[in-house]
Amino acid sequence: MRRTLLIFNWLHLVSLAFWVGGMFLLGILVEIMVRINLKEQPLVASKIMNKIMDVFNVNIIYTCIAIILIAEVLKFLAGKWKSGGYEKQVVTKKKYTREVFLAVMIVLAIYIGGVLRPEMHEIDKLKKASPENKKLQIQFDRYHQKLTWLYTVNMILGLSCFYIHGKEMMRFRDE
Repeated sequence: MRRTLLIFNWLHLVSLAFWVGGMFLLGILVEIMVRINLKEQPLVASKIMNKIMDVFNVNIIYTCIAIILIAEVLKFLAGKWKSGGYEKQVVTKKKYTREVFLAVMIVLAIYIGGVLRPEMHEIDKLKKASPENKKLQIQFDRYHQKLTWLYTVNMILGLSCFYIHGKEMMRFRDE
């Protein structure tokens, strides 16, 4: 049972790494590279970024969320039934800090993938249809700023989860 918990713990960490690392990679490197290299072709840049972000926000992040949720449920059940001597390590002042951070990250990711991105696509289509309309550009820029802000919050929470998990692993090692 202990080996199974370690495997799920590892899957949890790998999924969180893909999620947080992907946000850094896409939000910083890919967007900058696409915008700079395709500056003369803004429609192509927009199309490329939309496709990349759709795949990441829906396929990759939702898969990571599913794996993390499965791992958390199994760890919770193991702790509840005291399977294999497993006891949850508490390294923060509040007992469920990491779980709350994960819950906020999941809610934000679902909002980004299910609500914000489709709205941005609609505004982007309207903006491309009538490029002279400055109100659409302003509205798109506001959505993009909101997306950037939510990604930043998720990155900070994800890094906090890594820190908490690292503290848990150090305490686990010491015991």
